[in-house]
Amino acid sequence: MNKHIIFVSADWERPQDGRSNLGAASIVASLKNAGLSYTLIEDAVNAADFDYAQLEARVLTTIHALEIQGISCLIGIGAYIWNEPVTQQLTEVIHNSTSAPIVLGGPQISYADAGTLEGLYPYANIFVRGYGEQAMVALARGDTPQELGIHIAGEADSGKKSETALDELPSPWLTGVMTIGKSIRWETMRGCPFRCSFCQHRESGNRFKLTEQTLDYERIRKEARLFAQAGVERISILDPIFHLDTKRTVDLLTLFKEVGLTAQLALQCRFESVKDEFLDALEGLNVVLEFGLQTAITEEGKAIGRPNNLIMAERVITKLKARNIPFEVSLIYGLPKQTLASFRESLSWCWSQQVRVIRAWPLMILRGTPLDKQREEFGLIESEDQTIPHVIASNSFSHSDYRQMEALAQASNQSDIPPQKENNDAVFYRT
Repeated sequence: MNKHIIFVSADWERPQDGRSNLGAASIVASLKNAGLSYTLIEDAVNAADFDYAQLEARVLTTIHALEIQGISCLIGIGAYIWNEPVTQQLTEVIHNSTSAPIVLGGPQISYADAGTLEGLYPYANIFVRGYGEQAMVALARGDTPQELGIHIAGEADSGKKSETALDELPSPWLTGVMTIGKSIRWETMRGCPFRCSFCQHRESGNRFKLTEQTLDYERIRKEARLFAQAGVERISILDPIFHLDTKRTVDLLTLFKEVGLTAQLALQCRFESVKDEFLDALEGLNVVLEFGLQTAITEEGKAIGRPNNLIMAERVITKLKARNIPFEVSLIYGLPKQTLASFRESLSWCWSQQVRVIRAWPLMILRGTPLDKQREEFGLIESEDQTIPHVIASNSFSHSDYRQMEALAQASNQSDIPPQKENNDAVFYRT
């Protein structure tokens, strides 16, 4: 007999995108498409109104209501770095208060080393590595195929991740699972071919194949038309690098114009991959390009597997300005080999290029990444009092240095007008 899936999504809310988790919605869309019953419980751990006790009560009430009716259920929880405390507390409560098996998936599971999951999450019964759509459908039907990344607690752990045909996945938008608002998150592909040591997008050990990582073209067309008709105002496209394949990218941008999409499209980009054909295709669309530079310092780039060609970046910036294409540049502070002075240099490079919007963020060490295994090498020390731990000291900078970098970052994040030819602290604080 099929099981009812209770899926818990404790997301990190971004004001411009809302709190709905696209990954959770995609799983629910697959359940709906397969004719399986489900309940989606959503919340955002960083929302002003977040109350763990209320979330716990909602989950337990739902489980108990099904138990009274004699309906078997599985509790699915998406485990992310930002909801780790919630995941730990909720799994323990569910385990101690109900008989419902707990299924954990998400990055915290997918990137955990083989043989470590039971120690990390002692109250969970089942784990899913990789994409969870087809895995949750199988589990709801009582199946546990290893090729879908399913690991049963207590059994041999192969560390295998799911093999999912992305072009076969149903759309959370077209199935009505996701509610269309003024601002939404969207995807046209998953994964990334680059090997930045701080990032989980790169499937460790897997060879990236773009043709296998893209969503169905006709699905994208239907979704884009739906968004255009609904009058969506902003779309954050979550593709790690939107313009990896220039021909495919041009085709998509042409499609967006054909269906009358007027929303502002936030596209994640890489300077070295920008081609003139891509820039030409942006004409007539409302876009903002988000470039993850991370650092302008050669040694820091090498340390994180993220080298930058600044000459090429400068050429691209010149072209963007000539075409009046809005863009942002993001940096990371707290990097291996970084110093307070070198972080200032990265900011100064942005100012020298007259970058109007800079986003500087603290370094997070994500589970399973190469950087996760280099903590001792670089002397990385993380915060203990934050919802999301981040690096606050290392072999190359002190906690006092970190505080100054944090202040510079906050000042830069609030600025959209770069200073002129000044590099002292006062300029950064003033901006």
